Amino acid sequence: MTVWRTGATRSPASAVVAAPVTARELLAGLPGRLLPPATPTALPTDRAVGRGALLYQIDDPDGFDASTGAFPRRPMYLVTATGEQFGVGLVATVGEFSQALSPDGRWFAQRRDGQWWIRDLTGVTERAVPPGYELRQWSTDGRALLLEQPSGDGEAYAAFALPGGELSPLALRGTPGRRMLAFLDGRELATAEFNVGPNARPQGQLTIAIQDVDGRTVRSVSLATTQQVGPGDVRNAHVPLVRGGGDPPAVWALVIGDEVPTGQPEGARAEAPMTLVGVDLRSGRPAGRIDLVPPRGAESEYFLGLAGSEVLLQRMTADSSELVAVDPATGGRRVLTLLPGRARVIVPGD
Repeated sequence: MTVWRTGATRSPASAVVAAPVTARELLAGLPGRLLPPATPTALPTDRAVGRGALLYQIDDPDGFDASTGAFPRRPMYLVTATGEQFGVGLVATVGEFSQALSPDGRWFAQRRDGQWWIRDLTGVTERAVPPGYELRQWSTDGRALLLEQPSGDGEAYAAFALPGGELSPLALRGTPGRRMLAFLDGRELATAEFNVGPNARPQGQLTIAIQDVDGRTVRSVSLATTQQVGPGDVRNAHVPLVRGGGDPPAVWALVIGDEVPTGQPEGARAEAPMTLVGVDLRSGRPAGRIDLVPPRGAESEYFLGLAGSEVLLQRMTADSSELVAVDPATGGRRVLTLLPGRARVIVPGD
């Protein structure tokens, strides 16, 4: 069942902002410096606000309650493609997945009272995901959601079409250790097996199966991490940092070298090299390689997600935090905006 909630009138802006945009255009309107509003305006329910460019909150490093084990709940802000900001509720700073943006920024997903709701930011319509389903993956074209429903036979999956809200159960079932990496245009699923458990060993190659929604394997591609970056592997065999999406669709994995570079200044903490490697899910060819700044003092770079053909990083320095887009073809970086200190960022499609 799909629950609809619409306003009495359609926003005159909705016909304009609903036009397709590229990921680069979606992020082009961010201000030079992003600051939380002194008096946040709640996301309005009676008018369109335009596509979302990102979500963020400010972490509270001293907010952990040791007596209850609870992390602090801090305000989350939605930033639109034109730079407007709206408050979208309180979210725990650790361990809570309750808000997300579609890759095209049109749809805002929010979990309220144990149920997911999907809001069209280019209008006022909101749809409820049927109870019992959890959000797993946006389709790369932003026109569907992959939902999961726990069952006795493993995870069952369904596609939730947008904008119509039709729910279509899928034949494919989840298995322990297999992760969904990308939902290609709502028609194919890219998945991979990961080593889990106490005897897990690092993987030298990540094999990605691409299946149609009926569960048949169409093809497979490989991300040969050891060949591309030398000694190293997909970082953390238990919870690997691997993300899929973008246009053209790709999967990128964080790889950490086994060898620590020599020649470090005396007294400096040696860090192993960190690299992102990607594979194009259509062609199977390498999508590129990006060397990250390893954690060193106040400097570091973190993998946030994908936007079109670019890779999004959060770069930390002694003076600032920046949202950075990287062109895998050239390695060139461009700063999209300066972020507030201790900002936690959620980018479209993540």
